[in-house]
Amino acid sequence: MRVTAASLTLLLGTAAALADADGGITALRARLGSAAPTGAGMAVMQVEAPEGSGAYAPNPADAAFVGKTITRMDPAAGNSSHATTVGQALYGSGISMAPGIVNIWAYNVNSWITGTLKVGGGSTAPSAAPSTAVRVMNHSWIGSFGAGNAAFDREAVRRLDFQASRDGILPVCGENNGAGSARQPMMGDTFNGVSVGRNDLQHSAGDTPAASDTPGRMKPDLIAPGAFTSFSTPVVGAAAALLFETIQGSSLSSLSNLQRVQLAKVCLLGGADRDASWANNAPQSGSSRGVATKPIDALRGAGSLNVDRAHRILTADRMDGASTATGASFASAEGWGTAAISSAQKSHWRFSVNQVTPAFDFTVVWPRTVASNFGSYTYVDMNLRVYRALGNAATLAPMEGDAGLDLFARGNVQSVSTVDNVETLHLIDLQPGEYVVELSRVGSGSAFTAYAAWMVDPAAFGLLGDLDGNGAVDAGDIGVLLVMFGSGNPAGDLDRNGTVDAGDISVLLLNFG
Repeated sequence: MRVTAASLTLLLGTAAALADADGGITALRARLGSAAPTGAGMAVMQVEAPEGSGAYAPNPADAAFVGKTITRMDPAAGNSSHATTVGQALYGSGISMAPGIVNIWAYNVNSWITGTLKVGGGSTAPSAAPSTAVRVMNHSWIGSFGAGNAAFDREAVRRLDFQASRDGILPVCGENNGAGSARQPMMGDTFNGVSVGRNDLQHSAGDTPAASDTPGRMKPDLIAPGAFTSFSTPVVGAAAALLFETIQGSSLSSLSNLQRVQLAKVCLLGGADRDASWANNAPQSGSSRGVATKPIDALRGAGSLNVDRAHRILTADRMDGASTATGASFASAEGWGTAAISSAQKSHWRFSVNQVTPAFDFTVVWPRTVASNFGSYTYVDMNLRVYRALGNAATLAPMEGDAGLDLFARGNVQSVSTVDNVETLHLIDLQPGEYVVELSRVGSGSAFTAYAAWMVDPAAFGLLGDLDGNGAVDAGDIGVLLVMFGSGNPAGDLDRNGTVDAGDISVLLLNFG
């Protein structure tokens, strides 16, 4: 097997490697103060490629590791500078987002692959995690079994996804360093974990190759701060630990291991920052305007890590999808939910937007299920779409093509990848109105559960009827409405029937003053 650390040849000190690390933690701590999660009670597995000397584990004497227990799962061979810097970002006191993590298990990847993951072991399952407190598994290395051995690469990733779901562990897996560099299948090809690139975009990116399971899936899933992917990856792992701690300390503690992992993942992806450069390449003109066949940005994945936004989603109200649009309650500005969908079924979420919305984001993820003999797996295809809802959602009006020109400035209203297990909607300057997000199952098969997360700019929930944007419903708004009268302008369609008419005047007067 050929295995290399993602940045093993450049073993920088903490200041250089982690200087730009934030990922939303400053905002989270400012918002929650002493109540902010620290990763307390969570444990991690740190899998490392050995340095030339054979060293693979962090230096337990490092000042950032005081009070922590680092258990070496393979014979000691000195201390690894690479592993030490990774550990500082993952759980180091005074450095990591998650300094409350105190129990760490360190592995040499070359023995972990066969001894723990059991690659080549037939139907023998991967070893159980060393503790039920383990919630994150960090992989700051890349690798492959080499030419002609793609079957072993596929098996390794299948086993990783199996263990993630079975044990409730989120694998975070680094991409290669260098823009345009070659990707490696292990372990960035994961379905159930998160592959990580860098905020400066100096990482490998692209579709999973033809030899992989369900080829053509987009990678990375997320980008994060860090001078090298080896150090971006544990920043995501630390953020995940904060979410797992929050889950454990709430009513969500009853969730299954699989549910915990997928909930943490969708919050991370759904809460990611998407700046003006982010795009999933949906056409912005013509009949296919707004239809994305690729769900995420080719370089940025779902976006840049923002643990504060992820935490806000996690702690917001849960709203599961409804089987009909009319049966769906109105969702809040941020939240999450699930949808168990069988063959050809649909699930719906409903939003009422009172003002022009700078950003509307909706993300869905779902896992693959790996057979216990690791010889096969189950993947389902799902599509995501948003409609303009009229007449209390009795009518769902398409927004693709010219139909959406007056409804949103740019972005996508469909996400219809046939291979990825993530779909996203990203709309800029969405006009006032009522909207329904619909998740649909493609093909046959038993029920499969998807996990949804959304963030809608708070500006969307301003005063209904404040058409001139002065913060009050007053005489000026009546004048604006009269100018719109008789048109289909969504900004003036206050009763959501598709036309600016007498009903909208009634709604405005009810909100007057």
